[in-house]
Amino acid sequence: MIPQTRRVFYFCQRMCISWSRSWRQATVCASLGLVLFVVVHLIAPRWQDEVEIAGRTHWHPPSEPLQREVKGQSTRDLEQSILAKALKEGVAEDEQAGSLGPKERNENLQRRIQETCKTLNITLPITQNVLSHMHFDHKRKLIYCYVPKVACTSWKRVWMKMIGKVSPDKDLSTIGRYAVHTSVPNMASQKGMVDEALATYKKFLFVRHPFDRVLSAFKDKLESADKSSAYNFHKEIGAKIQQKYRSAGASPEGDNTTFSEFIRFISEPGHGTFEQRNEHWLSVHELCNPCAVKYDFVGKYESLKEDANYVLDWLGVTDLVKSFPASDRPFYARRYDPKYFNQLSHSDKMAFFTKYLADFVAFGYDFV
Repeated sequence: MIPQTRRVFYFCQRMCISWSRSWRQATVCASLGLVLFVVVHLIAPRWQDEVEIAGRTHWHPPSEPLQREVKGQSTRDLEQSILAKALKEGVAEDEQAGSLGPKERNENLQRRIQETCKTLNITLPITQNVLSHMHFDHKRKLIYCYVPKVACTSWKRVWMKMIGKVSPDKDLSTIGRYAVHTSVPNMASQKGMVDEALATYKKFLFVRHPFDRVLSAFKDKLESADKSSAYNFHKEIGAKIQQKYRSAGASPEGDNTTFSEFIRFISEPGHGTFEQRNEHWLSVHELCNPCAVKYDFVGKYESLKEDANYVLDWLGVTDLVKSFPASDRPFYARRYDPKYFNQLSHSDKMAFFTKYLADFVAFGYDFV
């Protein structure tokens, strides 16, 4: 095993250990460990030639979905060894981490992100697309990188009050969605300030489990009709998905796209088309580039209320916003929902995990 792939294997094994809270999750982690073993021994040699990350302007996951089968290896023995290690070293530590507050959770995430970027050798540039997702407050020297489907509408409403786009006594829930998504300036328009702002401003973002996030996007944009959007997701994206995967019965209006078709579409290997790289399901690593931008705080949707209120206090704006506003259009999305998860084949799930590998590992999300 070459040194770099050895580092990838043991690093991801440690990440898996930190996820194991129970026998069920530890068993899942054992399977994940086997997947990573295959990455090291079967995929990595081809991947190294195909994707020379440091010399390119984009980082891509492996060009082929990860597989669980390993010839000549005892799956049972490997799973049992990883399971034993997880139970011995990881469970107690992870259960303790579950009781940590926002500050301590952020510190753990920061270490995980740094180690992921180093181990996977992710060197993405800070593009105009990244800058366009960064809202700023020059007065308070703050930057927020928004990730669609991670409470970004609520954060933008907060930002409008912070930068004076609405009056201090304005009820945030009454600000229309169109105004929210068109009125907040971003760093792409501040070319002369970018370097200084990224070096000196407080910066934060919020992340979400990749499966939950893309399921929320599917339910919002392709299962239902988002009448508030000027972009027709059904016709512009749904129709193309159906044309790609259906031999007959494709709707020219893009209605009735299935979740499995959607997952296959966004999980295809390579850089991806314009539709495949839509911001609502593009990976957080490509949207906000945490490997190149040192964010001071990374919150999680799973602990949104606690983390968001902590950030409001950290930013010093609780005089304007007493508590974080609730969403006015929540799309409840849980990856365990059999209506959606059971549509996916084993290969669908593995292709998705491969595509969003950096997000899974860097932000500490389990693959179940």
